[in-house]
Amino acid sequence: MRTFKSIERPAQVLGIPIQDLGFVALLLIGGGILLGVLSMLLPVPSKSYLVLLLLTAILFFGLRWLAKHKPPGYLMGWISYKIRQPRRLTLGPIHSPVTPQTHEQNKTADHR
Repeated sequence: MRTFKSIERPAQVLGIPIQDLGFVALLLIGGGILLGVLSMLLPVPSKSYLVLLLLTAILFFGLRWLAKHKPPGYLMGWISYKIRQPRRLTLGPIHSPVTPQTHEQNKTADHR
């Protein structure tokens, strides 16, 4: 069966996937807004904006390197694994953690 590489590859802009580019834009815009609000309350050195630009550029080029050397969606998968996924399994509407003790208690309660 013939496959089309352009259809199967994720959409990329400037050499990185669109979702990763959105992450870089979010960092740049969010950091700029945060520094602007913070500068209204406290004196913020102007070098902090330069640090924000350098951090964004490092992230951008790092993501380009990841796009070439790692599987697509590596960054979002890593963020999902490290930050968003729960560490324990939960069952039911009250989200009680499942441990071996509670599992045994539930099994004995079901058999009564």
